[in-house]
Amino acid sequence: MITILSNVTMSGPWFSKTLQQLTGVQINIPDGYNVWAQALLNPDSTLLNSQAVFLILDGSELLGRTCPRDVDYVQSIQPYISLLQQFITSHPAVPFFVSTLDIPQRQILPLVGTRSEMRAMAFWREQLELLGLPICELAEIAANMGRNQFYSSKMWYFGSLPFSMTGEKALAEECFRCWKALHGKRKKCLVLDLDNTLWGGVIGEDGIGGIILGPTKEGAIYQDFQRFILELKQLGVLLAVVSKNNPEDALEAIRKHPNMVLREEDFVAIKANWDPKPVNIANLAKELNIGLDSFVFIDDNPVERASVKIALPDVEVPEFPQNTVFLESFILDIARVLFPTLRLTSEDLKKSEQYRAENIRLEEKRKFENLAEYLTSLDMKLHIRAVTEYDVDRASQLTQKTNQFNLTTRRYTEANIRHMMQSSDWQLWIGELEDRFGKYGKVILCIVQKQNDVAYVDTFLMSCRVMGRNVETAFLSEIEQLLLASGTHKIVSYYVISQKNSLVSDFWTRHDYQETGRDNMSTVYSKDIPPTSIKHVGLTILHDSKPTQ
Repeated sequence: MITILSNVTMSGPWFSKTLQQLTGVQINIPDGYNVWAQALLNPDSTLLNSQAVFLILDGSELLGRTCPRDVDYVQSIQPYISLLQQFITSHPAVPFFVSTLDIPQRQILPLVGTRSEMRAMAFWREQLELLGLPICELAEIAANMGRNQFYSSKMWYFGSLPFSMTGEKALAEECFRCWKALHGKRKKCLVLDLDNTLWGGVIGEDGIGGIILGPTKEGAIYQDFQRFILELKQLGVLLAVVSKNNPEDALEAIRKHPNMVLREEDFVAIKANWDPKPVNIANLAKELNIGLDSFVFIDDNPVERASVKIALPDVEVPEFPQNTVFLESFILDIARVLFPTLRLTSEDLKKSEQYRAENIRLEEKRKFENLAEYLTSLDMKLHIRAVTEYDVDRASQLTQKTNQFNLTTRRYTEANIRHMMQSSDWQLWIGELEDRFGKYGKVILCIVQKQNDVAYVDTFLMSCRVMGRNVETAFLSEIEQLLLASGTHKIVSYYVISQKNSLVSDFWTRHDYQETGRDNMSTVYSKDIPPTSIKHVGLTILHDSKPTQ
């Protein structure tokens, strides 16, 4: 259930209906007008058990329909900020989003005067950021759409509904964007064409000096387009090139053109050849070991877009703008809708670097005929520790994003992870892996619920990037030893079938767990400990009390 709190009526037909359709979740709007403050001061069980709470505030109503010239906006807003702080401090497990304020100017003022409503809007946002609250961008929607389209005077005067039908739908879509970010529902890889996409013209015909790319006129359009794409990379989005070109021509432009923003090292793969683009994208999915539903493909050519849509229906293929002046709004919309991000983790910042290092490992692997010798040559080190506050964002992200090597596919928000950490009934461990080529980051997670001397494995998952290295066996063995040391004598584990986790269907039996029950979707296993000590091939185990640097 999603709960909506507001200082205006939000029970119009468009907002809740649109949000429920988008999320598939029941929408709860408490009865009563402008009861949001009371709801936060004395939250009931419905609010506290909500999967997310959105506070959508009408700025004019919050400060009064007019904002007097001499108003002390800090004094007016501070009590509300204190209320928000009190709520998130008392209820950290509740995912809580707060809107920015949009306050239309409703005074007749001279050209030289104080715009107190502008100060109030800026101060409110600044305070939300200081509190670390996820923000619902109401003011930005109003600015982009235009207030005359976003608001409805008729709906306000006759129903206390300030937003137009279009405005309510836009707000619902913004809440859905926040919802997707909360649950890690974003794409992973942006695949880009080159000619007439990252630059104007055809590199194979026009040459490096003839393509359109520069600081002025149409060249600036493509340069700005690349800058926004680079920002996506800095948010942890993988970038790749799939282009019908001679590889020498493509690489020359990427490496040597003075106005390129994106360079070779920004891409995890560059496939410049004459193979069909669906084939290249399918191969890329195998090389990166991520699902086709994690890809977004951008290409100016409608024929190429259609071929990918038909051959690879799971790939997202947005319509390229016919006029390049709209490239900026095009990529910003893609970023907002397909790559929503709640907050950055350290792994996000290193994502491209990690995948490029993996390409080097694959080249190294070809030198060995024996897998054990290759694994030993990597000199892997697995750092294991109980989940700390520093790990919460990544632990949540792993539960949200890991599909293939995930025994139960249970999704947890950061608030859920913190709640379990605070309970003596739960134990959470995370593992960081590194080798001589670099750090993989935090790649494996186990969540256990204990009852007396029995431990129930709620979650056991691992990033697909480190499959085939026996990391899961080493990690499980160490967890078993830690549980034994804490008084556990029996472990109960589960395999819950999902669309993507069939490759781990025999995981528990391969590790000496015995099946004790099953139904259509899940199987239960158990194992008495002490477990058998396992020798970890080419892998050093390190137990840390704090994150590695």
